[in-house]
Amino acid sequence: MKTLLVMTVGQTDVQLVVDDQRHELSRKYCGELHDALEHRGFVIVDAPKKKQTDNHLEKFPEGELSVCTPKLDAVLRFFSDILPIHALVFDTRRKTQSDPRLAGQVVERRLKERGVQADCCTFLNGNEWLEDRLLEDRSNEIDTVVRRDIVKRLNSAISQKLDETNFDHIVIAATGGLPAVNDVVEELVRLHAVGRAQVTSLEVPDGTFAAQADGAVEEKFHPAAGFRARWHALSLIEKGNLLGAWGAVSHLENEPGQNWTRVVKWLAHFASSLPIPKGCDLPVLSHQRMAVRAALRVELALRAEDIARAVQGTVAFFEAALWDKLLEHFERDAQDARWLKLRIGATAPADKLLREGVDDDKNRPFESKSRADGQSWFWFHESGAGRFARDYVKSQPLKALHDAVAKVKQLRNDVAHNEPTPELMNEARTRMQTVQLWSHNDTFLSQPLVQDVLKDLGEQCPDQLCINLVSTVRERLLAIP
Repeated sequence: MKTLLVMTVGQTDVQLVVDDQRHELSRKYCGELHDALEHRGFVIVDAPKKKQTDNHLEKFPEGELSVCTPKLDAVLRFFSDILPIHALVFDTRRKTQSDPRLAGQVVERRLKERGVQADCCTFLNGNEWLEDRLLEDRSNEIDTVVRRDIVKRLNSAISQKLDETNFDHIVIAATGGLPAVNDVVEELVRLHAVGRAQVTSLEVPDGTFAAQADGAVEEKFHPAAGFRARWHALSLIEKGNLLGAWGAVSHLENEPGQNWTRVVKWLAHFASSLPIPKGCDLPVLSHQRMAVRAALRVELALRAEDIARAVQGTVAFFEAALWDKLLEHFERDAQDARWLKLRIGATAPADKLLREGVDDDKNRPFESKSRADGQSWFWFHESGAGRFARDYVKSQPLKALHDAVAKVKQLRNDVAHNEPTPELMNEARTRMQTVQLWSHNDTFLSQPLVQDVLKDLGEQCPDQLCINLVSTVRERLLAIP
Protein backbone atom coordinates (compact mmCIF):
# COMPACT_ATOMS: atom_id res chain seq x y z
CA MET A 1 0.00 0.00 0.00
CA LYS A 2 1.35 3.41 -0.98
CA THR A 3 0.85 5.88 1.85
CA LEU A 4 1.32 9.64 1.90
CA LEU A 5 1.80 11.55 5.16
CA VAL A 6 0.63 15.17 5.19
CA MET A 7 1.82 17.26 8.13
CA THR A 8 1.64 20.83 9.29
CA VAL A 9 4.37 22.03 11.64
CA GLY A 10 4.61 24.88 14.09
CA GLN A 11 6.09 26.02 17.33
CA THR A 12 6.02 22.73 19.28
CA ASP A 13 7.13 20.38 16.49
CA VAL A 14 10.84 20.99 17.09
CA GLN A 15 11.97 20.97 20.74
CA LEU A 16 15.38 21.54 22.28
CA VAL A 17 16.96 18.60 24.15
CA VAL A 18 19.10 19.40 27.21
CA ASP A 19 20.21 16.85 29.83
CA ASP A 20 17.91 14.19 28.37
CA GLN A 21 14.90 16.44 28.73
CA ARG A 22 13.01 18.17 25.95
CA HIS A 23 11.98 21.77 26.21
CA GLU A 24 8.87 23.15 24.55
CA LEU A 25 9.84 26.78 24.03
CA SER A 26 7.54 29.76 24.29
CA ARG A 27 6.98 32.24 21.47
CA LYS A 28 9.58 34.45 23.13
CA TYR A 29 12.44 32.03 22.43
CA CYS A 30 11.09 30.13 19.42
CA GLY A 31 12.57 32.31 16.68
CA GLU A 32 15.87 32.56 18.57
CA LEU A 33 16.14 28.78 18.74
CA HIS A 34 15.54 28.37 15.03
CA ASP A 35 18.11 31.03 14.18
CA ALA A 36 20.60 29.17 16.38
CA LEU A 37 19.79 25.90 14.61
CA GLU A 38 20.51 27.48 11.27
CA HIS A 39 23.80 29.15 12.30
CA ARG A 40 25.26 26.60 14.73
CA GLY A 41 23.98 23.35 13.28
CA PHE A 42 22.00 20.62 15.01
CA VAL A 43 21.50 16.91 15.41
CA ILE A 44 18.14 15.19 15.74
CA VAL A 45 17.72 12.70 18.57
CA ASP A 46 14.83 10.55 19.70
CA ALA A 47 12.36 12.55 21.74
CA PRO A 48 12.96 12.02 25.48
CA LYS A 49 9.91 11.16 27.55
CA LYS A 50 10.72 13.84 30.09
CA LYS A 51 9.59 17.31 29.13
CA GLN A 52 10.07 20.74 30.64
CA THR A 53 8.56 24.07 29.77
CA ASP A 54 10.80 27.07 29.10
CA ASN A 55 10.16 28.56 32.55
CA HIS A 56 13.72 27.85 33.66
CA LEU A 57 15.46 27.76 30.28
CA GLU A 58 16.75 31.21 29.45
CA LYS A 59 20.00 30.22 27.76
CA PHE A 60 20.82 27.69 25.02
CA PRO A 61 23.76 25.29 25.37
CA GLU A 62 26.96 26.14 23.52
CA GLY A 63 27.95 24.53 20.22
CA GLU A 64 25.90 22.18 18.13
CA LEU A 65 22.35 21.81 19.42
CA SER A 66 20.33 18.67 19.98
CA VAL A 67 16.68 18.77 19.02
CA CYS A 68 13.86 16.29 18.75
CA THR A 69 10.61 16.04 16.80
CA PRO A 70 8.16 14.51 19.30
CA LYS A 71 5.02 14.89 17.21
CA LEU A 72 6.59 13.39 14.12
CA ASP A 73 8.07 10.56 16.18
CA ALA A 74 4.59 9.84 17.58
CA VAL A 75 3.11 9.84 14.07
CA LEU A 76 5.80 7.48 12.77
CA ARG A 77 5.14 5.12 15.68
CA PHE A 78 1.53 5.01 14.54
CA PHE A 79 2.67 3.32 11.33
CA SER A 80 4.68 0.65 13.16
CA ASP A 81 7.08 -1.00 10.71
CA ILE A 82 5.53 0.10 7.41
CA LEU A 83 6.23 3.80 7.05
CA PRO A 84 4.77 6.10 4.39
CA ILE A 85 6.71 6.33 1.15
CA HIS A 86 6.16 10.09 0.81
CA ALA A 87 5.51 13.02 3.11
CA LEU A 88 4.31 16.56 2.42
CA VAL A 89 5.15 19.06 5.16
CA PHE A 90 3.61 22.53 5.39
CA ASP A 91 5.61 25.17 7.25
CA THR A 92 6.16 28.93 7.64
CA ARG A 93 9.47 30.79 7.34
CA ARG A 94 8.76 34.34 8.39
CA LYS A 95 11.12 36.92 9.85
CA THR A 96 9.35 37.25 13.16
CA GLN A 97 10.64 36.44 16.63
CA SER A 98 7.98 33.81 17.22
CA ASP A 99 8.10 32.00 13.88
CA PRO A 100 9.37 28.36 13.91
CA ARG A 101 11.03 28.99 10.58
CA LEU A 102 13.27 25.93 10.52
CA ALA A 103 10.64 23.45 11.73
CA GLY A 104 9.79 22.22 8.24
CA GLN A 105 13.43 21.59 7.36
CA VAL A 106 14.09 19.75 10.63
CA VAL A 107 11.02 17.53 10.18
CA GLU A 108 11.96 16.94 6.53
CA ARG A 109 15.47 15.84 7.57
CA ARG A 110 14.04 13.53 10.24
CA LEU A 111 11.73 11.93 7.71
CA LYS A 112 14.54 11.35 5.23
CA GLU A 113 16.66 9.81 7.98
CA ARG A 114 13.82 7.32 8.47
CA GLY A 115 13.69 6.54 4.75
CA VAL A 116 10.64 8.63 3.90
CA GLN A 117 10.80 10.90 0.84
CA ALA A 118 9.75 14.34 2.03
CA ASP A 119 8.95 17.71 0.51
CA CYS A 120 8.28 21.02 2.23
CA CYS A 121 5.72 23.57 1.16
CA THR A 122 6.18 27.00 2.74
CA PHE A 123 2.90 28.90 2.67
CA LEU A 124 4.10 32.03 4.56
CA ASN A 125 7.57 33.35 3.91
CA GLY A 126 9.87 36.32 4.58
CA ASN A 127 8.01 39.49 5.47
CA GLU A 128 4.51 38.17 4.85
CA TRP A 129 3.61 38.96 8.42
CA LEU A 130 5.42 42.25 8.75
CA GLU A 131 4.01 44.10 5.76
CA ASP A 132 0.34 43.87 6.72
CA ARG A 133 0.11 40.62 4.77
CA LEU A 134 -1.25 38.42 7.49
CA LEU A 135 -2.72 34.96 7.19
CA GLU A 136 -6.05 36.72 6.72
CA ASP A 137 -7.10 39.94 5.02
CA ARG A 138 -10.02 41.46 6.88
CA SER A 139 -10.52 44.15 4.29
CA ASN A 140 -11.85 41.50 1.89
CA GLU A 141 -14.80 39.31 2.85
CA ILE A 142 -13.49 36.23 1.04
CA ASP A 143 -10.06 36.49 2.68
CA THR A 144 -11.11 37.19 6.26
CA VAL A 145 -10.04 33.75 7.57
CA VAL A 146 -7.32 32.59 5.17
CA ARG A 147 -6.20 34.57 2.14
CA ARG A 148 -6.98 33.08 -1.23
CA ASP A 149 -3.36 33.19 -2.38
CA ILE A 150 -2.38 31.06 0.62
CA VAL A 151 -5.18 28.59 -0.14
CA LYS A 152 -3.90 28.38 -3.72
CA ARG A 153 -0.40 27.53 -2.47
CA LEU A 154 -1.75 24.79 -0.25
CA ASN A 155 -4.00 23.45 -2.99
CA SER A 156 -1.24 23.47 -5.58
CA ALA A 157 1.15 21.51 -3.37
CA ILE A 158 -1.46 18.88 -2.51
CA SER A 159 -2.65 18.55 -6.10
CA GLN A 160 0.89 18.20 -7.43
CA LYS A 161 1.80 15.54 -4.88
CA LEU A 162 -1.27 13.44 -5.60
CA ASP A 163 -0.77 13.78 -9.34
CA GLU A 164 2.85 12.62 -9.09
CA THR A 165 2.04 9.35 -7.35
CA ASN A 166 -1.05 7.17 -6.99
CA PHE A 167 -1.53 6.75 -3.25
CA ASP A 168 -3.82 4.19 -1.65
CA HIS A 169 -3.85 5.88 1.75
CA ILE A 170 -3.29 9.43 2.94
CA VAL A 171 -2.66 10.15 6.61
CA ILE A 172 -3.13 13.73 7.77
CA ALA A 173 -1.40 15.00 10.91
CA ALA A 174 -2.43 18.66 10.84
CA THR A 175 -1.41 19.28 14.43
CA GLY A 176 1.06 22.17 14.25
CA GLY A 177 1.12 25.76 13.17
CA LEU A 178 -1.94 27.87 12.44
CA PRO A 179 -5.31 26.20 13.18
CA ALA A 180 -7.13 28.00 10.36
CA VAL A 181 -4.59 26.65 7.87
CA ASN A 182 -4.77 23.16 9.37
CA ASP A 183 -8.51 23.05 8.69
CA VAL A 184 -7.98 24.10 5.08
CA VAL A 185 -5.20 21.54 4.56
CA GLU A 186 -7.33 18.70 5.89
CA GLU A 187 -10.33 19.57 3.75
CA LEU A 188 -8.19 20.08 0.63
CA VAL A 189 -6.60 16.67 1.12
CA ARG A 190 -10.03 15.06 1.51
CA LEU A 191 -11.25 16.90 -1.59
CA HIS A 192 -8.38 15.73 -3.78
CA ALA A 193 -8.54 12.20 -2.34
CA VAL A 194 -12.16 11.58 -3.38
CA GLY A 195 -12.20 8.48 -5.56
CA ARG A 196 -8.44 8.13 -5.26
CA ALA A 197 -7.37 7.22 -1.74
CA GLN A 198 -8.55 6.44 1.77
CA VAL A 199 -7.96 9.28 4.24
CA THR A 200 -7.15 9.03 7.96
CA SER A 201 -6.71 12.00 10.29
CA LEU A 202 -4.42 11.81 13.31
CA GLU A 203 -4.15 13.85 16.43
CA VAL A 204 -1.17 13.90 18.80
CA PRO A 205 -2.33 14.50 22.37
CA ASP A 206 0.52 15.74 24.52
CA GLY A 207 1.61 13.51 27.38
CA THR A 208 0.10 14.79 30.60
CA PHE A 209 2.80 13.46 32.85
CA ALA A 210 6.54 13.74 32.44
CA ALA A 211 6.96 9.98 32.04
CA GLN A 212 4.30 9.74 29.38
CA ALA A 213 5.34 10.02 25.74
CA ASP A 214 3.29 11.74 23.08
CA GLY A 215 1.29 9.31 21.01
CA ALA A 216 -0.58 9.65 17.72
CA VAL A 217 -4.13 8.31 17.53
CA GLU A 218 -6.86 8.50 14.95
CA GLU A 219 -8.76 11.72 15.31
CA LYS A 220 -11.82 11.38 17.52
CA PHE A 221 -15.18 12.17 15.99
CA HIS A 222 -16.09 15.74 16.91
CA PRO A 223 -19.74 16.32 17.88
CA ALA A 224 -19.72 19.54 15.91
CA ALA A 225 -19.18 17.54 12.71
CA GLY A 226 -22.36 15.61 13.40
CA PHE A 227 -24.41 18.76 13.97
CA ARG A 228 -22.93 20.37 10.89
CA ALA A 229 -24.01 17.34 8.86
CA ARG A 230 -27.50 17.39 10.44
CA TRP A 231 -28.34 20.90 9.36
CA HIS A 232 -26.88 20.29 5.94
CA ALA A 233 -29.03 17.17 5.49
CA LEU A 234 -32.14 18.85 6.85
CA SER A 235 -31.67 21.79 4.50
CA LEU A 236 -31.46 19.42 1.52
CA ILE A 237 -34.49 17.44 2.68
CA GLU A 238 -36.54 20.63 3.03
CA LYS A 239 -35.69 21.30 -0.62
CA GLY A 240 -36.75 17.82 -1.69
CA ASN A 241 -33.23 16.55 -2.39
CA LEU A 242 -33.35 13.25 -0.49
CA LEU A 243 -30.51 11.59 -2.39
CA GLY A 244 -28.32 14.64 -1.92
CA ALA A 245 -29.04 14.59 1.81
CA TRP A 246 -27.87 10.99 2.10
CA GLY A 247 -24.80 11.75 0.02
CA ALA A 248 -23.95 14.56 2.43
CA VAL A 249 -24.09 12.40 5.56
CA SER A 250 -23.48 8.79 4.50
CA HIS A 251 -19.84 9.01 5.65
CA LEU A 252 -21.11 9.36 9.23
CA GLU A 253 -23.23 6.20 9.15
CA ASN A 254 -20.91 4.17 11.38
CA GLU A 255 -19.65 6.98 13.60
CA PRO A 256 -20.57 6.73 17.29
CA GLY A 257 -23.76 8.52 18.27
CA GLN A 258 -24.83 9.19 14.67
CA ASN A 259 -27.81 6.82 14.51
CA TRP A 260 -29.90 9.70 13.17
CA THR A 261 -28.34 9.08 9.76
CA ARG A 262 -30.56 6.03 9.31
CA VAL A 263 -33.55 8.38 8.92
CA VAL A 264 -31.82 10.05 5.99
CA LYS A 265 -30.96 6.63 4.57
CA TRP A 266 -34.64 5.62 4.70
CA LEU A 267 -35.52 8.73 2.69
CA ALA A 268 -32.82 7.98 0.12
CA HIS A 269 -34.13 4.44 -0.33
CA PHE A 270 -37.62 5.85 -0.79
CA ALA A 271 -36.38 8.34 -3.37
CA SER A 272 -34.58 5.56 -5.26
CA SER A 273 -37.52 3.15 -4.99
CA LEU A 274 -35.27 0.70 -3.16
CA PRO A 275 -36.59 -1.58 -0.42
CA ILE A 276 -37.07 0.41 2.77
CA PRO A 277 -34.56 -0.83 5.38
CA LYS A 278 -35.85 -2.80 8.33
CA GLY A 279 -36.67 -0.69 11.34
CA CYS A 280 -38.07 2.24 9.36
CA ASP A 281 -40.87 3.77 11.43
CA LEU A 282 -41.91 6.43 8.91
CA PRO A 283 -45.02 4.60 7.68
CA VAL A 284 -45.73 6.98 4.83
CA LEU A 285 -42.59 5.74 3.04
CA SER A 286 -44.12 2.26 2.72
CA HIS A 287 -47.76 3.35 2.54
CA GLN A 288 -50.06 0.61 1.22
CA ARG A 289 -51.47 3.01 -1.36
CA MET A 290 -49.11 3.38 -4.29
CA ALA A 291 -50.70 6.73 -5.12
CA VAL A 292 -49.66 8.19 -1.77
CA ARG A 293 -46.04 7.25 -2.35
CA ALA A 294 -46.18 8.52 -5.94
CA ALA A 295 -47.70 11.85 -4.88
CA LEU A 296 -44.98 12.36 -2.29
CA ARG A 297 -42.30 11.80 -4.92
CA VAL A 298 -43.85 14.41 -7.20
CA GLU A 299 -44.09 16.97 -4.40
CA LEU A 300 -40.47 16.41 -3.42
CA ALA A 301 -39.31 16.57 -7.05
CA LEU A 302 -41.02 19.94 -7.41
CA ARG A 303 -39.37 21.18 -4.22
CA ALA A 304 -36.04 20.13 -5.74
CA GLU A 305 -36.96 21.89 -9.03
CA ASP A 306 -36.47 18.58 -10.82
CA ILE A 307 -39.10 19.22 -13.47
CA ALA A 308 -38.26 16.14 -15.53
CA ARG A 309 -38.76 13.81 -12.58
CA ALA A 310 -41.92 15.65 -11.54
CA VAL A 311 -43.39 15.26 -15.04
CA GLN A 312 -42.80 11.52 -15.04
CA GLY A 313 -44.05 11.26 -11.48
CA THR A 314 -47.28 13.13 -12.25
CA VAL A 315 -48.27 10.62 -14.92
CA ALA A 316 -47.12 7.78 -12.66
CA PHE A 317 -49.37 9.16 -9.91
CA PHE A 318 -52.45 8.65 -12.07
CA GLU A 319 -51.34 5.13 -12.97
CA ALA A 320 -50.68 4.34 -9.31
CA ALA A 321 -54.12 5.63 -8.31
CA LEU A 322 -55.72 3.60 -11.10
CA TRP A 323 -54.06 0.42 -9.90
CA ASP A 324 -54.96 1.20 -6.30
CA LYS A 325 -58.59 1.18 -7.46
CA LEU A 326 -58.18 -1.91 -9.59
CA LEU A 327 -56.64 -3.85 -6.74
CA GLU A 328 -59.61 -3.11 -4.53
CA HIS A 329 -61.54 -5.54 -6.76
CA PHE A 330 -58.92 -7.66 -8.47
CA GLU A 331 -55.78 -9.52 -7.60
CA ARG A 332 -52.79 -9.96 -9.83
CA ASP A 333 -51.34 -13.24 -10.93
CA ALA A 334 -48.21 -14.00 -8.91
CA GLN A 335 -46.27 -14.95 -12.02
CA ASP A 336 -47.54 -12.33 -14.47
CA ALA A 337 -48.95 -9.12 -12.98
CA ARG A 338 -50.72 -8.27 -16.24
CA TRP A 339 -53.35 -10.95 -15.53
CA LEU A 340 -56.21 -10.09 -13.18
CA LYS A 341 -58.97 -12.08 -11.55
CA LEU A 342 -61.77 -11.02 -9.23
CA ARG A 343 -60.98 -11.14 -5.57
CA ILE A 344 -62.78 -13.83 -3.62
CA GLY A 345 -66.00 -12.40 -2.29
CA ALA A 346 -65.79 -9.36 -4.52
CA THR A 347 -69.08 -7.45 -4.81
CA ALA A 348 -70.36 -4.71 -7.11
CA PRO A 349 -68.97 -3.15 -9.14
CA ALA A 350 -66.67 -6.13 -9.67
CA ASP A 351 -69.46 -8.67 -10.17
CA LYS A 352 -71.19 -6.16 -12.49
CA LEU A 353 -68.24 -6.64 -14.78
CA LEU A 354 -69.25 -10.26 -15.35
CA ARG A 355 -72.98 -9.56 -15.75
CA GLU A 356 -72.52 -6.83 -18.39
CA GLY A 357 -69.80 -8.52 -20.37
CA VAL A 358 -66.42 -7.14 -21.23
CA ASP A 359 -65.94 -7.48 -24.96
CA ASP A 360 -68.67 -5.28 -26.38
CA ASP A 361 -67.08 -1.85 -26.44
CA LYS A 362 -64.09 -0.42 -28.26
CA ASN A 363 -63.01 1.39 -25.08
CA ARG A 364 -63.62 -1.60 -22.86
CA PRO A 365 -61.37 -1.66 -19.79
CA PHE A 366 -61.18 -5.45 -19.68
CA GLU A 367 -60.84 -8.32 -22.04
CA SER A 368 -61.69 -11.81 -20.87
CA LYS A 369 -59.00 -14.41 -21.42
CA SER A 370 -59.06 -18.17 -21.16
CA ARG A 371 -56.36 -19.92 -19.21
CA ALA A 372 -55.63 -23.54 -18.53
CA ASP A 373 -56.67 -23.32 -14.86
CA GLY A 374 -60.29 -22.74 -15.88
CA GLN A 375 -60.65 -19.56 -13.81
CA SER A 376 -61.97 -16.27 -15.17
CA TRP A 377 -59.02 -14.05 -15.94
CA PHE A 378 -58.99 -10.57 -17.42
CA TRP A 379 -56.61 -8.37 -19.29
CA PHE A 380 -56.83 -4.67 -18.41
CA HIS A 381 -56.64 -2.17 -21.27
CA GLU A 382 -55.32 1.21 -20.20
CA SER A 383 -57.29 2.81 -23.03
CA GLY A 384 -60.38 1.96 -21.04
CA ALA A 385 -59.15 3.56 -17.83
CA GLY A 386 -61.58 6.46 -18.13
CA ARG A 387 -64.55 4.14 -18.55
CA PHE A 388 -63.37 2.02 -15.65
CA ALA A 389 -63.25 5.09 -13.40
CA ARG A 390 -66.61 6.42 -14.61
CA ASP A 391 -68.75 3.30 -15.04
CA TYR A 392 -67.29 0.51 -12.94
CA VAL A 393 -65.97 2.16 -9.78
CA LYS A 394 -67.86 5.43 -10.33
CA SER A 395 -64.95 7.50 -9.07
CA GLN A 396 -65.40 11.05 -10.26
CA PRO A 397 -62.03 12.12 -8.77
CA LEU A 398 -60.19 9.37 -10.66
CA LYS A 399 -62.07 10.21 -13.88
CA ALA A 400 -61.22 13.93 -13.51
CA LEU A 401 -57.57 13.06 -12.93
CA HIS A 402 -57.64 10.77 -15.96
CA ASP A 403 -58.96 13.54 -18.17
CA ALA A 404 -56.35 16.03 -16.94
CA VAL A 405 -53.44 13.62 -17.33
CA ALA A 406 -54.62 12.65 -20.82
CA LYS A 407 -53.89 16.24 -21.92
CA VAL A 408 -50.27 16.13 -20.78
CA LYS A 409 -49.39 12.44 -20.92
CA GLN A 410 -47.22 12.90 -24.00
CA LEU A 411 -44.90 15.03 -21.87
CA ARG A 412 -43.65 11.89 -20.15
CA ASN A 413 -42.47 10.48 -23.46
CA ASP A 414 -40.94 13.82 -24.42
CA VAL A 415 -38.93 13.83 -21.20
CA ALA A 416 -38.01 10.15 -21.39
CA HIS A 417 -36.92 10.14 -25.03
CA ASN A 418 -35.51 13.63 -25.52
CA GLU A 419 -32.96 15.83 -23.85
CA PRO A 420 -34.95 17.74 -21.18
CA THR A 421 -33.94 21.21 -22.34
CA PRO A 422 -34.90 24.33 -20.38
CA GLU A 423 -37.41 25.17 -23.14
CA LEU A 424 -39.05 21.75 -22.88
CA MET A 425 -39.14 21.98 -19.09
CA ASN A 426 -40.70 25.43 -19.19
CA GLU A 427 -43.33 24.16 -21.60
CA ALA A 428 -44.01 21.17 -19.35
CA ARG A 429 -44.42 23.40 -16.30
CA THR A 430 -46.87 25.66 -18.14
CA ARG A 431 -48.97 22.76 -19.41
CA MET A 432 -49.06 21.07 -16.00
CA GLN A 433 -50.21 24.33 -14.43
CA THR A 434 -52.79 24.92 -17.15
CA VAL A 435 -54.54 21.60 -16.46
CA GLN A 436 -54.24 22.32 -12.72
CA LEU A 437 -52.09 19.31 -11.89
CA TRP A 438 -49.42 21.68 -10.54
CA SER A 439 -50.00 24.98 -8.81
CA HIS A 440 -48.47 28.21 -10.07
CA ASN A 441 -46.00 27.84 -7.17
CA ASP A 442 -45.02 24.37 -8.41
CA THR A 443 -46.74 22.30 -5.73
CA PHE A 444 -48.64 19.08 -6.29
CA LEU A 445 -50.37 18.04 -3.08
CA SER A 446 -52.11 21.42 -2.91
CA GLN A 447 -54.15 20.69 -6.05
CA PRO A 448 -57.85 19.66 -5.73
CA LEU A 449 -57.46 17.11 -8.56
CA VAL A 450 -54.77 15.36 -6.54
CA GLN A 451 -56.37 15.77 -3.13
CA ASP A 452 -59.73 14.40 -4.28
CA VAL A 453 -58.16 11.22 -5.64
CA LEU A 454 -56.15 10.64 -2.46
CA LYS A 455 -59.21 11.23 -0.29
CA ASP A 456 -61.15 8.78 -2.46
CA LEU A 457 -58.41 6.26 -1.67
CA GLY A 458 -58.75 6.89 2.06
CA GLU A 459 -56.08 9.51 2.77
CA GLN A 460 -57.79 12.11 4.94
CA CYS A 461 -55.24 14.95 4.84
CA PRO A 462 -53.35 14.66 1.55
CA ASP A 463 -52.19 18.27 1.62
CA GLN A 464 -50.22 17.51 4.81
CA LEU A 465 -48.39 14.40 3.59
CA CYS A 466 -45.10 16.06 2.67
CA ILE A 467 -45.33 18.69 5.41
CA ASN A 468 -45.80 16.02 8.07
CA LEU A 469 -42.98 13.88 6.68
CA VAL A 470 -40.49 16.73 6.71
CA SER A 471 -41.69 17.82 10.16
CA THR A 472 -41.14 14.32 11.54
CA VAL A 473 -37.69 14.12 9.98
CA ARG A 474 -36.86 17.52 11.44
CA GLU A 475 -37.80 16.29 14.94
CA ARG A 476 -35.58 13.23 14.51
CA LEU A 477 -32.60 15.24 13.33
CA LEU A 478 -33.00 17.82 16.10
CA ALA A 479 -33.25 15.19 18.84
CA ILE A 480 -30.03 14.82 20.86
CA PRO A 481 -29.69 11.36 22.49
